[in-house]
Amino acid sequence: MKTVRKRNIFKDISNILYALLTGMFLCCLTGCGDHPTIKRGKQLAASGDTDAAIKAFEKGIDYDSARPEAFYQIGLIYLEMVDKNPSGTEYRKDAIEALDHALDMAPRKAPKRAEIRLTLGTLYWLDNQRPSALREFHKLLDASPPRDVILKLAGFTGDAYHVQRIRTEGSDDYEQTFTEKGDMMTFTAKYTDDYSPAISPDGKWLAFASNRLQNAELYLMDLTTRTLQQLTHTDELDEYMPAFSPDGKSIAFVSERTRGGMMLPSVQASGSDPRTATIYLMDVDGRNQRPLIDIAGAQRAPVFSPDGQKIAFESKAPMQETESEPGSTENNDTLEIYVIHIDGTNKKQLTHNDVDDGHPTWTPNGKQIAFTGMVDDIYHIFSVNADGGTVQRLTYGTTGSHYHPIFSPDGRRIIYVSNAHNHYTLWMMDTDGRNKTQLTNHIGAHFEPSLSTDGRTLVFSSDRSDHMRIYLMDLTQPVQQEELKARLAGF
Repeated sequence: MKTVRKRNIFKDISNILYALLTGMFLCCLTGCGDHPTIKRGKQLAASGDTDAAIKAFEKGIDYDSARPEAFYQIGLIYLEMVDKNPSGTEYRKDAIEALDHALDMAPRKAPKRAEIRLTLGTLYWLDNQRPSALREFHKLLDASPPRDVILKLAGFTGDAYHVQRIRTEGSDDYEQTFTEKGDMMTFTAKYTDDYSPAISPDGKWLAFASNRLQNAELYLMDLTTRTLQQLTHTDELDEYMPAFSPDGKSIAFVSERTRGGMMLPSVQASGSDPRTATIYLMDVDGRNQRPLIDIAGAQRAPVFSPDGQKIAFESKAPMQETESEPGSTENNDTLEIYVIHIDGTNKKQLTHNDVDDGHPTWTPNGKQIAFTGMVDDIYHIFSVNADGGTVQRLTYGTTGSHYHPIFSPDGRRIIYVSNAHNHYTLWMMDTDGRNKTQLTNHIGAHFEPSLSTDGRTLVFSSDRSDHMRIYLMDLTQPVQQEELKARLAGF
């Protein structure tokens, strides 16, 4: 009897220990309290100090209760480091082994199990182990993962939502029109570039630039009937970067002397060229064109405030006389963010940096402006109060630049362009820089996102069809699980 009792006691102790360890593991996977080393690692990772973060997570591996989450976080960091060290294997092998181990330990219904498998499959994919990656992705889909995990997998392997090309060229290959001087021009719309799209607030109209006339002109398309109207007719000037006013009645745009039919889509904080671009306003039908700013220099990337009373833009001022030494000049050779009233008054500079800042966008409440700026030769997304003040950084990392932010209507998400994994794609993240989801991963580059006010329709430019064209992404139509399975079967 005593022997039996002793065995029962040991059995009870074993069951208790197993339950405790399982509970601690579940806590790690459900986020019900991180180990201090995990919390510290996450803080370091969020600040961009990936080396220190990895050391913290490696220290967390020494603790049973922290081990699964530490393994998972190391895998996440590797995903951001793969572009920086494409040939390095220092963390790759450890991350794959760690995620394998975490999956072996994880209960089938653990909330983060799907995210761990997605990370593991992604690591295999980026390591060119395609069969292993597809095996993990199929297992993931067979387990009916959460909707956000399906969306991330869809965006990593193609488009996250349904995308269609907007046919902005005419029905015939050859079209004819008259220049401002009355000369007739014949052009081939099929083999020219259409870019710089802007969707109207109600989602019914599309404004875009095209170099089909050997210079950039602006066009307006009815997205229901697909009828096309040319808004500008200036063969010696290029017009691009249209932006609708909140009421949809006006368009702001950029005009500069023609550059010989060159396409002018801008990705980063629009660079240090040109020198003399000017922002204009016009009615939505192209009438009543007038300059917003009548000063020298380069002003581009206009965007209306939510109340329609101000415009934020990027600008490079010409050489100016310094206040400390009259007669001497300084060259303000970087782009900065400005705000101006729509009547051209009260121009105010918001940023003062020694690198380019560009592509401003307003938060839906009009209180802040996000923009693209550079840190250590990498572009990131920042924000500043609409009336100026301290600049806040929203993105970190060293493995890709982030450009051209736009806000979701509720102000909780940012859609932007990133060159992670060595090509330009569209991404979406929370405004604090977390929860990144890739929206496109198709052959070609993807630029210039523009979102309707209701958040349902996203337009962008891409050369996925050889020439730059305009595409529409329906954000109400995410790729479904069965569609994704069929997509994976094609790899």
